[in-house]
Amino acid sequence: MSYAQTLDYLYRMQWHGIQPGLERMEALLSLLGRPEKGFPSVHVAGTNGKGSTAAMIASALRRGGYRIGLYTSPHLIDFSERIRVDDIPIPQEEIVRLTEFLRRRIEGEAPHLTETITFFEFTTALAFLYFAEAKVDLAVVEVGLGGRFDATNVLTPLVSVITNIDLDHEQYLGPTIVRIAEEKAGVIKERVPVVTGAAQPEVLSLFERISRSKGAPLVQLGREIKTSGDLPARFVYRGDQERIVHCPLLGRHQIRNAALAVAALEQLRLKGIQLSEKDLLDGIADVRWEGRLEVIRRSPCVFLDGAHNPAGAETLGYFLKEIDPERSGKHWLIAGVMRDKNIESVLRPLIPWSDEIVFTRPDIPRAADPAYLMTFFQGPPPLQSVRESVPEAIAYVESLITPKDTLVITGSLYTVGEAKAFFSGVV
Repeated sequence: MSYAQTLDYLYRMQWHGIQPGLERMEALLSLLGRPEKGFPSVHVAGTNGKGSTAAMIASALRRGGYRIGLYTSPHLIDFSERIRVDDIPIPQEEIVRLTEFLRRRIEGEAPHLTETITFFEFTTALAFLYFAEAKVDLAVVEVGLGGRFDATNVLTPLVSVITNIDLDHEQYLGPTIVRIAEEKAGVIKERVPVVTGAAQPEVLSLFERISRSKGAPLVQLGREIKTSGDLPARFVYRGDQERIVHCPLLGRHQIRNAALAVAALEQLRLKGIQLSEKDLLDGIADVRWEGRLEVIRRSPCVFLDGAHNPAGAETLGYFLKEIDPERSGKHWLIAGVMRDKNIESVLRPLIPWSDEIVFTRPDIPRAADPAYLMTFFQGPPPLQSVRESVPEAIAYVESLITPKDTLVITGSLYTVGEAKAFFSGVV
């Protein structure tokens, strides 16, 4: 198969949907000789901030000289971004080879799985195979959805991380914060330390009870952080020692993600992972994480941010209040949101900042019709219009934008990915 044919084969599995349970994943990994047991890992769950936290942990460990696998989702431009070793995306020829290997093994030895295995289960197995073959020293693995039944939850990591808990994917995880927390808490393993930035008392009480029942040390992020007013942020973190941490990622929410990364790295040290203080701090200071308050142009200023749930949108809205307070230029917003999201809650925090909103949709079946998005907020302010594709929306704004203006493209990582491809000249 060519790379394009391979991707087509993988994406066709999305029609199998999201199916709770680990039985298929366990059967598939057993068929492959349990590759996930070939490397130690850090497992990162939570509603928001999973990717940023995972990237910071991986960056620090790479700086310490370790060969590190990183598994995240979704990708922005190319599937290969999901699976990295030492921050290098898996080569396309390896995706083709491993997909063909997995396909033949399933069809030959477990044909019943061909009609049920999901896209994420298959790609997770592919990632684990690649990491095992690459002989990584450690893999940092982001949960795809929830925790308890996520395909990655076959791991027994050195450290588990639950970044935070908020409303998202309610149709799969439950309608309340506590129900969602119960699903995320499924990543807590026997005697494996867990680090969390969750703040709600009822969530922390749940985590404490589950951790205690499993003999898992629980580290709750609380008063360890003392912030300054600088952005990008320097902050004081008081953990096993007091240290000044520089986080280059924009947004005050990234301070908590960086602090979670430090807390997880401290737990890894207790597990025998050797990491100097300099490597820990330099690794976090060097991290890059695309599509999250990413500045891709300075004049005019263009931000990409994958806010796709109420908490993410609130965080983005808070950040936008702090930039261009004098409104020296026009504020443009391009928004494309998935139809299964809480659309009004995603858009509402961004309205006060915006002078003109262009509703659009990425090229994915789950995307909401931009005309439907427009029905949530009628009339000025702000001005509103519809463009049927992300490239059309960007072209419209670029025909009118001035150097002093600011453009934010948001609503989904799929929207951000297509925008990034546009600005990169990929499409």
